[in-house]
Amino acid sequence: MQRKLPPKFIERIQKILPETDWESFFEKCTEPLPRTIRLCKNFDQPENWELRPVAGIPEAKFIERADQREVPLGKTLEYFTGKIYPASLASLLSAKILDAQPGEKVLDVCAAPGSKSTFLAEKIDSGVLVANELSASRSKKLAANIDRLGLKNVVLTQTDGTIMDNFFDQEFDKILLDAPCSSEGFGRRNADFFEKHWAEHQIFECAKLQKKLIASAWQMLRPGGEMVYSTCTSSPEENEAVVKFLLEKFPKSVEILPVKTDAPHATGIENFGGETFAPEIAKNVCRLWPHLGNETWDSEIFFIAKFRKIAGTSRTPAEKKRSKNSTRILSKNQTAEILVRLAKQFEIPREKFKNSVVIERGGEFFLTTRDTAQFCTKNPHRRAGLKLLDAHENPTTEFALRFGAFASKNCVQLLQTDRKKFLEGYDIALPEKFDAKDGTAVLVKSENFCLGWGKIMKNGKQLKNKLDRGIVF
Repeated sequence: MQRKLPPKFIERIQKILPETDWESFFEKCTEPLPRTIRLCKNFDQPENWELRPVAGIPEAKFIERADQREVPLGKTLEYFTGKIYPASLASLLSAKILDAQPGEKVLDVCAAPGSKSTFLAEKIDSGVLVANELSASRSKKLAANIDRLGLKNVVLTQTDGTIMDNFFDQEFDKILLDAPCSSEGFGRRNADFFEKHWAEHQIFECAKLQKKLIASAWQMLRPGGEMVYSTCTSSPEENEAVVKFLLEKFPKSVEILPVKTDAPHATGIENFGGETFAPEIAKNVCRLWPHLGNETWDSEIFFIAKFRKIAGTSRTPAEKKRSKNSTRILSKNQTAEILVRLAKQFEIPREKFKNSVVIERGGEFFLTTRDTAQFCTKNPHRRAGLKLLDAHENPTTEFALRFGAFASKNCVQLLQTDRKKFLEGYDIALPEKFDAKDGTAVLVKSENFCLGWGKIMKNGKQLKNKLDRGIVF
């Protein structure tokens, strides 16, 4: 059933799309999105999952499950242990088009909840991803997703993106700005969006913010670096007009690049509301429309533009202020001592820690990359890397989720009934005595998954649940 749409929205769309597209667009713009996921590292496809390919993004799949009504995707072990990330195709495409490479320094200006950030972090491997999010509640969700996937090359910052260039120089190889917008794409996620949440005035408010964000982001991109700007709205004020603003503000340093993708898409528009956009804008940007889908593509409204910085910009140097709770890089010997101890404690192959660095902050220890560690010592941040040990040198849930599958010592295997109780946060009575002293830390496994960690108690007969309270089912 087609949802009721605001007359103003209909009027605006009719000025953007050709008349031959009106009917199909209005039918499709509130139709629910198909379920799609991104496959992460170490994914093994369950027998009852049907996965279909997606145009232009090999890591993404359409998914159908035999038990999807009984078991929500967010309660599968594949989700819990970071083997998959549910994400819309359009958001993944913007990260794909950025084309981040191993070893690069990448900034995601508006990163929560993390579908694009986690994708980029896996792409750059030994590099460093700065994932910024101003909202405290959204930043918490971002951190949880980064931890679930066990990423060690991410630095979390919580800064107003419009003034972020005050703290960073022209230093990033790649920048993704998926800007806050009027969010028309949410019409396919929330059937009531257009009736209850859409308002034309939000378009103009968002456009002002987007111009501040893109100007700040451009000042942080190194000469030769590339940036992707994206929104989930059709509004030209938030799309072509923002691109035009960037080209006019930095005429000597901006080169607009063609957005290349196999996903069905349209180019931009050349005029709207009395404003004209240069042909180079219209022909190079990408507009995704719900009614342009096919069997390998089905997305919401989305806009993507890509740029290269062909010359540096004139600007004041950034203020590099260290945070009060400073980060310390451990020496090679100190790092080796910690990692060898953990490898022996749980019999994890040492190559799983290859090219890793340990940093200490606030008495806690984090596993990270060399570039990430160096970045943290020079820039303010909330946290960085994968939390390895707490202040009492206990292992962490993040460590267990990332490395537990490779462990073969001090591991407790749970049956399905006990697995459910453990994931709900309960202590477990062990059916047989576990041969270890009380207080011994163990990794908790079920089948090929590691669920977290716990401690042996009551003379080896009880498993004390140490799963983070924030992620229990």
